[in-house]
Amino acid sequence: MATINTKGNEDQTFKQIEGDTWSSVYLPAICACILMTIVLFLAVSCSKKSDNEARIKAPSAPAVSDPAPSTTAAAVVPEKPKKAVKKHRPANATYVNGAYGVSFSYPRKYSLQTGNKNSSVPVPASFLKPGMVDVASVDMPDDLYPETDFSSALLKVSVNTSMTELECANFVVNDKSGDAEKPTNIKLGSNEFTELERMSGEPTHQSDLKYFHLFKNGACYEFALDVETARKPDDALAQTDRGKVFSQLEKILTTAKIKEVEVPGVVNAQKPATAPVADSSKTEKAQVAIPAEQK
Repeated sequence: MATINTKGNEDQTFKQIEGDTWSSVYLPAICACILMTIVLFLAVSCSKKSDNEARIKAPSAPAVSDPAPSTTAAAVVPEKPKKAVKKHRPANATYVNGAYGVSFSYPRKYSLQTGNKNSSVPVPASFLKPGMVDVASVDMPDDLYPETDFSSALLKVSVNTSMTELECANFVVNDKSGDAEKPTNIKLGSNEFTELERMSGEPTHQSDLKYFHLFKNGACYEFALDVETARKPDDALAQTDRGKVFSQLEKILTTAKIKEVEVPGVVNAQKPATAPVADSSKTEKAQVAIPAEQK
């Protein structure tokens, strides 16, 4: 009778069942863990890569941006109002007299008087003959030299049409001082003048005058420069530097220009008062001939 070995089969069956149970239970779990690990690794790697790309591309973003929005934004922003440009007035002004052809420049802060409106300080002319006409005068401000005995200073322009060129080169003799002043020739700017300086006054009030004569357009032009000083006996004022004051006035004189013009009164003064009477017959012929030529 054959004997069936059931024990060996049972052991084999148990081992097979046991092996199948372990693989079927643990293997899917292990695979799942491995898969999750791979997914997490890939997720972390992708996240880091995207962050790095974002950091690298962030600075270049404005250069890639569409220009249309910036243009629109620029158009929307209102323009700032332009600041008004301040126009500075020139420091000097220019005086022009067309009748006598005289022009010169002077500081605008000085005071200009024309014609008969002369300065408050009278300045005598030094013409040898009467017939003077006042053209203009320029006064310095009284407070230009504070804490000194400076009183006033001015430049005065006059014209005399009744003098010759030789007479224009001379000046009136100062009878009070008795000094024999000698004129000198000097060139200032574009003009050549005959100059004479004269001082007068007392210790409390002195006047220093410089006369400049120029003959042109058949008339004698005179430019008088006057510097006045005044002080009381008990004043402790500094003495005015007259040379400095005169240099300021002479700067005006260097800009003086005299154009060639027909000065009023010169034509009659230079020509004889009466002209020779022409022959009446010749006059009649001339009167007849002129219309005939015109026809």
